[in-house]
Amino acid sequence: MSQNQSVTWQDFFRLLVTAASNTDLYSPQHPQVSRLVGKALELIRSLMGTDTKIDIMLIDQNIILGKSPLPATLHTIRFVEALKNRGIEHLSLRGEINQGELLQLILLLAKRQQPPQSPLNSTNLRFGSIDMSRIGQGKGAAGVKQASTESDLLHCERDRLAEICSGAGKKRSLSVAGLKEIVTHFLHALDQELDPLLAIFPLHQQDKYSFTHSTNVCLLTLAHARRLGLKGPLLHDIGIAALLHDMGKLFLPVDIINKPGKPTDEEWQMIRLHPVRGAEYLVGIAGVPQLAVVTAYEHHMKYDLTGYPAVKKDWQQHLCSHMTTIADIFDALRTKRSYREAMDASKVRQMLSDLSGQELHPELCSTFLQMIDEVTIPPSVAKTP
Repeated sequence: MSQNQSVTWQDFFRLLVTAASNTDLYSPQHPQVSRLVGKALELIRSLMGTDTKIDIMLIDQNIILGKSPLPATLHTIRFVEALKNRGIEHLSLRGEINQGELLQLILLLAKRQQPPQSPLNSTNLRFGSIDMSRIGQGKGAAGVKQASTESDLLHCERDRLAEICSGAGKKRSLSVAGLKEIVTHFLHALDQELDPLLAIFPLHQQDKYSFTHSTNVCLLTLAHARRLGLKGPLLHDIGIAALLHDMGKLFLPVDIINKPGKPTDEEWQMIRLHPVRGAEYLVGIAGVPQLAVVTAYEHHMKYDLTGYPAVKKDWQQHLCSHMTTIADIFDALRTKRSYREAMDASKVRQMLSDLSGQELHPELCSTFLQMIDEVTIPPSVAKTP
């Protein structure tokens, strides 16, 4: 398989997974779903023509096209996981596949749709399981390196977070399972040794700032926590806490959040209440980790406790709150807002360094900046005496 073919196949699976996400978010009949299905159909026909057939095997977390392993991406991995959850380990696909058959495949990838218990075979799309005794190179495909597609990942998870949080102001409960899944996907990206920070920068022009910011802060905080050696359930709780740190802002008027100028005294008082509002909301949601309540309450306190809400001088902030605060400030400054341009990375780094020991936890700020430097400074520069 040529490199161009490999990239096109990856794009094909990306379109299918993205269409499935939109199916969950809207409906299978939504115009966005139809548009993505159409694009996927164009790709598969350009790859195969109309007279060919290909067997697609799902082994471990990898896709094998005929006898060729496809370099894994977050989308191909999600494609594999979704079909394996349906008991599917093998697909036979013909180039004459039509839009309806492709939509059937997408419904199998969608989480909230309920396709038939046994997927229906059609003329150009057939499903099955794999007899591992007949696979000779199963292990050879396991070490395929994952491609860097975090930008797509954050787009997708941002939309999912927006959907999960959409009922907050209407007193509906959060889907804690959905939040855990977002964190699991981010941790999987880190497990694959992806560069979690390179995905942050292309997203700064997005309109849904609050949810883009929250997913950015979550990924940055998880990367930081992993660097500190944190593992297990605590790591997952930290991810959910970082994801929900700004939950209180959902209770603020949108015009205050997006106001281009300085807030009035009355507006500033409302803004200062958002940590309390967020904690009050989260404490009443079954399944939300206690750490998420604490982090929502503490993430604007500052290391020297001069922030808000006001607490006693002997207040001990949680480690997660400190890490979330650092990631929060970093991403906010690196993001273009309605009232200012994004700040240059070197200026943001200097600002964080200046805040260390006063507003930011000094040791945690130091390890965070080391992490940022390893990503943003080219190796040739870093090695220069």
